[in-house]
Amino acid sequence: MAMHNSSETQLVAAIPLLLDGIHLRPNSQQPLLITSLLTAMLNGPELTERQLQEFDFIKNTHRATALINVARDLFLFNAVQPKKEGGQGPVSAGLSLERQSALNNSGKAPWTSDKAILEQIKQRMVQLIGSGAAFPTEIPEPIHEQRALALVCASCDPYFQKVSDRGKDALKRMRPIDYESETLVSSIFAMFLGGTIASDAVGVRSPVNATTKLKLFSYLNKSVKATASFQQWIRVVSDSLFGSGVTVKLRQQGMSFMLWAIEKAPSSQVDQSSPLLLQLIQRTLSEHTPTGTSSLSEDQLRGSAYLAYGILAKRVPSLALDNLEHLQALFGAFVNETVGVRSSIQEGLLAMLSAYKDVQLSQQLQNLLSALLQSQLKSPVYQARYCALRYAISAFPFADMEARWLCILGVADAKHEIQQLARSGLAIKPSAVLERSCKLPTLDVAISFVHNKAQHIIAGSQALVPEARTAANIANPIVFCSALDFCRSLLLATGIRKQSDSLVVELTDLEFINKHEALLSELQRQSMQIALSSLDTHDNLSSLWLDLVGAVLWDTCTDDATTVSKALMYLVEALSLGPQALSHVFFDNQQLLLSRLDTHNYKVQLYAAQALSIVYYAKLLAELGSLDLTFWNEQLVQQLHDLLATATAPITPKTLDKQQGAIVALGYISHGLVAAFLTKKSSNLELAKLKQAVTDIYAALLRGLQAANEPAVHPDIASAWCTAASEVYRLDSLAIGHLDTAEQAMAAAVKLATDPSAPKVYEEALRLMSDIAVGRADMAGNMIEFLYSTAGSTTSKQLDKHFKSGEALARALGCFRCTLVRADWVLPNEPAQVVGKQAVDANQAAVDQLFTKITTEMAKSTKIQERQAAAIWTLTVVQSCPGLEALSPWLSKLHTSLSMLLSDRSELTQEVASRALGLLYNMGDASLKEDMVFSLISLFGGNAGSSRRAAADGGSADVQQALRRQIQSDEPLLEQESLGQTPDGHAVNTTYKSILSLASDMQNPSLVYQFMQLATHTAMWNSRCGAAYGMANIIEQARGAIQPYMKSMVPKLYRYTFDPSPQTQAAMKSIWSALLGPSFQRSALTEGETMPTSGASVVEQYWDAIMEECLASMGQREWKVRESGCNALASAILGADPELVVPYLDRIWQMSFRALDDIKSSVREAGLNMCQSMANATVTWCTPSSAESKSHDQQAQAIMASVVPFLVDKGVGSDAEDVRTFSMGLLLKLCRTSGRYLSSFVPVIIERLIESLSDMESQTANYLTFHAEGHGISQEQLESIRLSAVKSSPIMQGIEMVLEYLTPKSMEDLVPKLQNIIRHGLGLPARAGCARTVVVLCVKKVELVRPFASTLVKAISGSLTESSAFQRQAWATAIGYMASMLSPKMFGNLLKHLEKIYFDKYSDDVRGVSGQVLEQLAQRCPERLREVTTGPGTVSFVYFGRWDASKIIGVAFENAWHEYIIGLGKLTSDGLLEMLRLPLAHIADDSWPCRIQSAKAISDIANMVDREARSGDSSSQTCSAIIRTLADTTLLELISALHGRLWPGKEHVLGALVKVYVVCADAVADNEELSPTTDAVCGILLKELKHGEVSYRREVLKHYCTLAKGTNLDMFNQMSGALLQQIEQYGSIASNSDAMDVDDDEHALKRPQQLMLVAAAIEAMQLTLPSGRYLGDSGTKQLASVLQGIALTGIWNIRVASLECLTALVGHCARELEHTRFEFAVDIAPILEAVKACATDGKYVSVRTAALDTLEAVLCVVSKYPEDSRAKCWCEGAKCALNLFLKDPVPSISDRAKGILDVSFETLP
Repeated sequence: MAMHNSSETQLVAAIPLLLDGIHLRPNSQQPLLITSLLTAMLNGPELTERQLQEFDFIKNTHRATALINVARDLFLFNAVQPKKEGGQGPVSAGLSLERQSALNNSGKAPWTSDKAILEQIKQRMVQLIGSGAAFPTEIPEPIHEQRALALVCASCDPYFQKVSDRGKDALKRMRPIDYESETLVSSIFAMFLGGTIASDAVGVRSPVNATTKLKLFSYLNKSVKATASFQQWIRVVSDSLFGSGVTVKLRQQGMSFMLWAIEKAPSSQVDQSSPLLLQLIQRTLSEHTPTGTSSLSEDQLRGSAYLAYGILAKRVPSLALDNLEHLQALFGAFVNETVGVRSSIQEGLLAMLSAYKDVQLSQQLQNLLSALLQSQLKSPVYQARYCALRYAISAFPFADMEARWLCILGVADAKHEIQQLARSGLAIKPSAVLERSCKLPTLDVAISFVHNKAQHIIAGSQALVPEARTAANIANPIVFCSALDFCRSLLLATGIRKQSDSLVVELTDLEFINKHEALLSELQRQSMQIALSSLDTHDNLSSLWLDLVGAVLWDTCTDDATTVSKALMYLVEALSLGPQALSHVFFDNQQLLLSRLDTHNYKVQLYAAQALSIVYYAKLLAELGSLDLTFWNEQLVQQLHDLLATATAPITPKTLDKQQGAIVALGYISHGLVAAFLTKKSSNLELAKLKQAVTDIYAALLRGLQAANEPAVHPDIASAWCTAASEVYRLDSLAIGHLDTAEQAMAAAVKLATDPSAPKVYEEALRLMSDIAVGRADMAGNMIEFLYSTAGSTTSKQLDKHFKSGEALARALGCFRCTLVRADWVLPNEPAQVVGKQAVDANQAAVDQLFTKITTEMAKSTKIQERQAAAIWTLTVVQSCPGLEALSPWLSKLHTSLSMLLSDRSELTQEVASRALGLLYNMGDASLKEDMVFSLISLFGGNAGSSRRAAADGGSADVQQALRRQIQSDEPLLEQESLGQTPDGHAVNTTYKSILSLASDMQNPSLVYQFMQLATHTAMWNSRCGAAYGMANIIEQARGAIQPYMKSMVPKLYRYTFDPSPQTQAAMKSIWSALLGPSFQRSALTEGETMPTSGASVVEQYWDAIMEECLASMGQREWKVRESGCNALASAILGADPELVVPYLDRIWQMSFRALDDIKSSVREAGLNMCQSMANATVTWCTPSSAESKSHDQQAQAIMASVVPFLVDKGVGSDAEDVRTFSMGLLLKLCRTSGRYLSSFVPVIIERLIESLSDMESQTANYLTFHAEGHGISQEQLESIRLSAVKSSPIMQGIEMVLEYLTPKSMEDLVPKLQNIIRHGLGLPARAGCARTVVVLCVKKVELVRPFASTLVKAISGSLTESSAFQRQAWATAIGYMASMLSPKMFGNLLKHLEKIYFDKYSDDVRGVSGQVLEQLAQRCPERLREVTTGPGTVSFVYFGRWDASKIIGVAFENAWHEYIIGLGKLTSDGLLEMLRLPLAHIADDSWPCRIQSAKAISDIANMVDREARSGDSSSQTCSAIIRTLADTTLLELISALHGRLWPGKEHVLGALVKVYVVCADAVADNEELSPTTDAVCGILLKELKHGEVSYRREVLKHYCTLAKGTNLDMFNQMSGALLQQIEQYGSIASNSDAMDVDDDEHALKRPQQLMLVAAAIEAMQLTLPSGRYLGDSGTKQLASVLQGIALTGIWNIRVASLECLTALVGHCARELEHTRFEFAVDIAPILEAVKACATDGKYVSVRTAALDTLEAVLCVVSKYPEDSRAKCWCEGAKCALNLFLKDPVPSISDRAKGILDVSFETLP
């Protein structure tokens, strides 16, 4: 009771005392204390900021704890619930019975039964708990945590939305909490789980509701500490999944928390609890089985359960390793689950996979796992197949063939991603080949395994999934191909591993292992040969492999060309490179090969022909000299005749493939047979038939070649004749007695080669010419002359012709020493064993002929095509014929010619010449090498040339001495000015300028050739032709020469690898890669020399030198140097140690920004790349690590101290747009990622970011600012768009992130910067951003803003009148947030300033800012407004602004007023005077709108006073005082304001006067001083009625009616004349209307207003009729006459008004007749005529209704006074009129008339 009777001051003072009592007193006293506390808060005022600070919770933490505990319980307390029988209502979730009883005082507290009170007190409490003034940032962490939990409960209030919203808002304003706090975690678990079951259930808390639990999960899912308490979190999970009343969302969150806990909990806990966790997961899956109508939420729950399954197995591997039950369960779920869940099952399986990695499984478990995976490959669900392959790859060692077989099956899957995964599982890594520790499947195991499986493949595998099976009983070509590919890769890997001890190769050189292509290089062929030879060490292994590769030949249904061609290719490899016994084994299957000659695929035909050639060669070689040659003379001859008949038959489309195969087979078989004869040197006469058949074949081939040029011959047939002839003529047919047809064949080939329209025919013709020259050395000259004659006609699009010609020349000159000829040799024996050692050697005469032609003619030719051919032919011959002795005499001359080609215009010519020079250099002796060096430098104009010339006669020793002296003198070997012009003035190729410059810098010119050898940089080298010229043999030679100069070479070489010239870049990269390749790790090093093994380590080893080189080059004059420096530095920074970078940080950024603003676009791009690299590195270095590291923090601070000021001053503030844009992006990245490292730089960053909002605004927005109207956009729309862009801008987001790290010290530096922007900031975006920054500060950093609030508000106040409406609103919002922090004096000054702005001569939209600010103040801190009750800017100003003429301004003041009046209390005289202050001050203002506004305000105040008086809430004495005050202060002022002329809006003042007089009528009558105002008011109305426009007079009449209705004044004598005058105007209006011209628009517009004026005058006349006296006969008759005339002829609204007035007049006369007269003053008959006329109006129901009212009044008079002589006549007229109403179609009228008939006519005479 004391609380109810206490004053507001006493209630506020009692709160701390009550909190002390709650903390100290026993539980028995808690209910009374808590009730008193809540009552004090409920009845007391809203606590001000100062009052909240006085609680001092920082020192009195016990008060804070007590308050938070009460608040949390209050927020958990539910709305009113029905009581149980014999007890209290149910206990709210989260409370105990004891605590709830304490909270509601055992049900006696008013908030127990009144929801409104409960909501109000909760709102008061959440406002207190969420207040930053009561709980500043310095509050202890435990209290801060409990406060957060209390607000969580408030934010989850299920009954009161306002409480929930305020709780959420307060949570956003709080500083972050520590999720790893033990007290926080314990409290959350206690809230979630409630109390345990105890004997005293009264004190046991129940768990909180589901909504609060969901909110608590957001904390638990971020806390690692929570996962350390197993007993608690397992109960939380269990209750969330299976507790009573759980929701779908709660289950999902519970499962998410389980996932978090399994991942983060200590391993020991997870191990011990795994059975329980597994049970929970399985129960979840069993209780939520999938159905056809499963919802998305259920799918998500099951998906999370499957994922938990996998993660649990990952943490506890024993679950997966003990048995496969869980793995089988997950795989089995794929089929039953929905599509949405399968991805989660896949994630779970992949998580479980880690349990199987690097673990030795038992054989039984391996078998079970293999069977499971193989069964899953049949699954129709592709995720199951994908996971099965992942397990096959990762869970088994690579040597396990069962796992590899699963991958082989996976290659045939329909899904591309599964195919790729399967191929990766079959790929043999090159590094694994060289490292013997990596186990590969052994050949015997792999081939035997695949051989066993092959039987099933050919029969149609049943182990394949439907997507991978082609048809029943047909071999699956994809699976078969994959099996063969894997075995072949294994063969190559085995061969390489067997020779790895003596092999030096790059890892990239071993990529052919998995490419499954033909063997081209000697390394590939040798590796396969070694591997095939090793098969003989195993029983029957060779035949097994032969069975595999020949399997497709037995399966006639297998017609897949890719499969057959690949199998035949492997078969040819086995027959050619394997033991000859394999050829003998396959001899009996020759028919299978012959059957493949008819196929449509040319590769199949070619490989089949090669296989036949090998088989027949080996068999004939073995049987020559034997007695039984039947097969050779009969069967084989018949085969050849059949093939010949097929080949020479007429060509038809159907027989094209068959003829092509027959032709190719004839060539290869003949080649094998002739080779056998040559090998044995046999002239066995018993094989005469066979020889004759071969002779016939020669003749047929010649005829076919000669006819191939004919148009009717298909190109494929022509190409086949060339291919067959090549094989035949490669061997000297004269050696076995055949006719010499080589010349004729050469002539035919030349003829074919002259037409390059068919590329394939052209290529085969060249090959034929070269093979003829191989067999007949004397024919090479013809070929050389022909190719020379065609070289000059080659176009730029036919460069491949040069390479093809070069290959042909290399074959012809090198013969069997040429690698190209060796690659085509498929016979098992070496060429020397077949043709003899002399025939194997090169053709010296042809060599001399070719190089004479090149050096004397082609290299000096004016035709670019011939120079290109010279370089390409030379390179091809030197490259394809390594170590050819025939080339030695030509080295010097070739060097001279190629050196000249280095300055050729064609880049291709330069590149080819360069490569050829490198090869020639290595082929020469020491003296020749020196000569080459000096001649090359001399060619480019170097000083060394003079030394060489001076020593020309002194021998090589003098040359060497001269060179040594020049090197010792540090004189540059090459002059920069001399590098680069050809005789015609063109620049030398930059590639060689760079290479020469690099060699010059190293002071060793001999390195030029090593660099040339390593440089490969033309796109042509990536073509099919160029790829044949590898550099493997060059690298090893170059390394030895370059190695001693590495230290001086690396920095410049590193920069050159980023040269802008693609040629130079490619050249230098190849040098870099060649010198630092993986194989170099195994190369020999000089004593004491340590070489880096990778590019990254090289950069680190030479870091300082590389940095200096790059930074220096970025400032050079040449743009290419600058660009290469940028690119090199960008690459070096990636992944570099920050300790290495920090010393160069300032210089790097300076040079990077300089490059970013370079004049050259490509340099700018390189600069951008450099800046991006630095940005990425900086962000990485300056990101705080999860684990605290002092060294990392110091390093990051040092980097930030260098980077941030640079970005702010020189980056974001740069004049260069690119620099500015990039700097801003990096600065924002740092704001997002650098965290605590930003604290020292917050002020400068925020200032720059705010200013950049305007600087970075798009040009489009700036343009539209001045041209908005021309594009149909208003300025308001444009500003709205611009401000929306500011709010969503990444810059604004960066500002908000940076503010998180603001400290008190940095706040002191920030405020002056914000002041400067507020006052002088340029551009709308910057000013809007500043306003938003202030708002964010107020939300997030209240305590930091508080000391500076007055300073900031003062600055903002000066900017409130700026032109932008949206910006004014932004400033108003900022002030609203800071207003609660202002001192009383500053707050008063602010209000005064707002009133000054409003009344100053600003435009309407500017004046409206006062209302906007007041609206924000009323919303954010209404209590501060209520503290100031008088003075400028207070109640009167807010109220006055409501009535502003601008609707927008008025709305703002209206909103502020509604918030304001909540705490104003009841109206008093003083309050009324304050409200009237401004309206009265401006009622006579010079501004008419201001007068109108004042009048509206006074009128509304009068209404307010009237409502207060009528409500009865205040005493009669108080009400009388208020009314007297209103009358005394306003009436005379209003009367005074109405004097003078008419002005627009004057009617509002008149209305205010009338309204005030009506409210104060009694007070005026009692006050002698005010009594004259009555006449004054009437006089004013009469005066105003006589002049003015029609609309104005109508308003005067409306106000007069208000006065007449609200008072009992008798104004008939004063007003009747004027009113009657207005009524009588109707006649003139009607007559004017009849005479009015149709086109008279002015009169037509005025007439409705005039008619409305007449209607209003009639209504006023009706109200004017006195009730206390009689008007007199004359006045009554005159008025009746006028009204009845109008009723007869007027329009409907005037007729209605006149009828109503007649009704009132009849009643007036009737009352007078009762007292003083015996005869009715008015003649009723005319009135009845008017009634009858209106009764027949069929259009307007209102007219007929009014007429019936008049008739009823007349009947009442007639019935009461029958003695009048006119009564009988009137009665008849009334009956006639009534009959009309009885017939009315409207039921309401006719029924009413019937009632009148029944009642009234009984008394009529």
